[in-house]
Amino acid sequence: MKNLINNIKLESKTLAAYTEEELDAKIEKTKKRGQKEGLDNIIVDWFALVQEVSSRKIGLRHFDTQLLAGILLHQGKIVEMKTGEGKTLASTLPVSLNALSNKGVHVVTVNEYLAERDKNLMGKIYNRLGLTTGLVKNEQTNIERQRNYGCDITYVTNSELVFDFLRDSSAYNLDELVQREFNFCIIDEIDSILIDEARTPLILSVPNDDLNTNKLYLAKAVAKILEKELHFQIDEKRKDINLTELGYQEAKQRLGKKTLYDSDDPWILELLNALKAEYIFKLNKDYIILNNKIVIVDEFTGRVMEDRRWSMGIHEAVEIKEEVAVGGGTKTKSSITYQNFFTLYPKLSGMTGTGKTTEKEFQDIYNLEVLVLPTAKPMVRSDESDLVYQTELSKWKAVLNQTQECYEKRQPILIGTSSVEKSEFLSDLFKVTNIPHEILNAKPENLLRENEIIAQAGKPGAVTIATNMAGRGTDITLGGNPTFQTKQLLVDILLNKKNISEPDEKLKNLTEITIKEYEEKNITLLKEDVENLPYSLDIEKTFKSLRALYDFLYKKVVKTWELENKEVIDAGGLFVLGTERSETRRIDDQLRGRSGRQGDPGKSQFYVSLEDDLIKIFGGDGIKRWVDYLIDDKDTPLESNILTQSLENAQKKVELYNYEMRKNIFQYDDILNNQRKQLFKSRNEILREDVCQELFLRSSEIFFDEEIKNNQTILEKQKVQYKHKTEKWFDSYSTHLKTEKEKNTFYNEIWISNDLRFAESNFYQTGFIKNTRSTIILSIIDFYWTEHLERMGYIRETINWRSYGQQNPLIEYNNEAFNSFKLMFEEIQRCMLYYSLNNAINY
Repeated sequence: MKNLINNIKLESKTLAAYTEEELDAKIEKTKKRGQKEGLDNIIVDWFALVQEVSSRKIGLRHFDTQLLAGILLHQGKIVEMKTGEGKTLASTLPVSLNALSNKGVHVVTVNEYLAERDKNLMGKIYNRLGLTTGLVKNEQTNIERQRNYGCDITYVTNSELVFDFLRDSSAYNLDELVQREFNFCIIDEIDSILIDEARTPLILSVPNDDLNTNKLYLAKAVAKILEKELHFQIDEKRKDINLTELGYQEAKQRLGKKTLYDSDDPWILELLNALKAEYIFKLNKDYIILNNKIVIVDEFTGRVMEDRRWSMGIHEAVEIKEEVAVGGGTKTKSSITYQNFFTLYPKLSGMTGTGKTTEKEFQDIYNLEVLVLPTAKPMVRSDESDLVYQTELSKWKAVLNQTQECYEKRQPILIGTSSVEKSEFLSDLFKVTNIPHEILNAKPENLLRENEIIAQAGKPGAVTIATNMAGRGTDITLGGNPTFQTKQLLVDILLNKKNISEPDEKLKNLTEITIKEYEEKNITLLKEDVENLPYSLDIEKTFKSLRALYDFLYKKVVKTWELENKEVIDAGGLFVLGTERSETRRIDDQLRGRSGRQGDPGKSQFYVSLEDDLIKIFGGDGIKRWVDYLIDDKDTPLESNILTQSLENAQKKVELYNYEMRKNIFQYDDILNNQRKQLFKSRNEILREDVCQELFLRSSEIFFDEEIKNNQTILEKQKVQYKHKTEKWFDSYSTHLKTEKEKNTFYNEIWISNDLRFAESNFYQTGFIKNTRSTIILSIIDFYWTEHLERMGYIRETINWRSYGQQNPLIEYNNEAFNSFKLMFEEIQRCMLYYSLNNAINY
């Protein structure tokens, strides 16, 4: 693609001489060409325009690698770009190009901070190109969401996007719909969303009043009595628990039941959930307690997910275990996995820093190709072999010593931990040894300062502990982040009224002028403008005095930063220390990638022990025996490429296992997904078009076909029963329809009756009341779809047992899903007929 990139750069050089008016004319001309000739034919001209506008508006010009990334993203591929290589800027090229289709483009990020940051910064480019930019946030109303989804470009988090889709798919009137038809989607951190979160379905639920808390407490009590290995066995790989025969008998006896599988009073699910809550789900690793609630911690991003609950009774079992308020049971109203949701887009692409290790999964499930792009500057980070210790205690001693060494020589160090609990433990260790540090984990008080902590993690002597570094967004700049430091100074001076050290006369005057100007015009804007820095500087309503004060402070900060940047580079750059190998290489690579950005020096190394979960579960006893044989001193580490390779092989086993699990889930959910598409399409027709009369007519005909016409033999045998049934549905018509003429007459009567019924209701009802027709039909559909999902959930839980009968579980599940779906539609038709015939006023 070198020729294409060279042509873009040549065109961009020409545009550099254009005035703003000439640039406007070129933008409009290129847009019109795109409408006529197609987007592929204007790539050179449009990318050159974006490059020039970016240079003028935000002072950044796309590198060659970013231009290459833009082309590949437009083609619907996944690009892997190392941390700090400018994925966000590269995305402006395909995003703005595809926005010219007027069908909307969705830019999906992993958290609201990134969505808002990118919308504010990149929005300057889009606005100059004449494109509208929207941002969808959690607290917005439906009207705000409609407006933002209606923009040319919409920034939104993955979960918000999917839940809006599910809510739209459950809406009862057009005013509730917020999204329009999908067109093009580009996903930031695509591996985090489509791989790490693929196994968890997003569920729109409704309250279920059937929750029996007494049962949950009894299950917890029995679970406490049962002994590990004797009564139950834990499958660490699957994170599952199975009762032994002895455990089953013990549980039955304790509960006073003949069986735990009684259909009228089943106990097996509650008991297994209580055991999982006790032995598998760990406080400060899988969840934290916040405001007397169980809040799930995302194992891949380290963030809390306040709006999520575990399904199948797990969440309630954990609430009982921790003795917090039980949130109440729920029933699934609608659900979808990320795997199936994102395949709804006609064109999909994504960006990541670590996608190559899962390229097979991207290809097999999403039909997406992964391409690794070179770095703009050579990578000089030193990735050392792992240090392996015999005990966890020895490992923590070594981590402490290495941290002390980095702190003393003023080299910033970033320490990655696997859980909130271990990050807190390390923090306590540093407090005892008087090492100043920052901690970034899922606890809200730390997340509030997330950007501040990351922005300053590169300062000389900085010590930062983090549970996970995926999707943090802010780069770690060696010497600290001067932009963020300037903002913090302004917050202190203008909002907190603090006196900064070494104040000078000019600073004092600029501060007074700024405060005076805001007091004269609108003092309430001061807090908003300062907190939105540096983005607020480009908004016209921001006062010039604030810009002048910012520029003055920034120049002072940059002088200090230049000295500190050199100091950190001389000390060796950022040292990244991993305290444990994670289950997948990608998460380790994300941590490593924080060092060595854009040609910076740096070093990374993992400190692991033979007592770590990964080695215990997947590494086998071979590594432990080998290390025990080679080393007598427990505090002496073993450093070996062979050993590092063994750990990576263990990770590959986990990755393969997880891939098979995700593939399995995809295959099962794909069956439901086809049904979901069919149902949502029917629902959409009812919502958008006036099809109620025709729908009722078709239901009447189908009922006649299936219940009477196709069952003449049964009718003859059970005349009394079916005569009563037919007369109930069709007034005084008899069941003896023998000739074709009689049957045709019957159809004519159905049609006439249907027309009269609708004519009568239309005569009496206004447009508002007519809406009740579609609302009733939609509520019927939703009720039986929920029943269908619940049925399929139970089937999914037990379908694997059929493999013992030499049956393929997937084929069996497919058959069950078809039968359940057919039953659902039959129930919907009968219910619709019942309502229409017994509630004529609504029709």
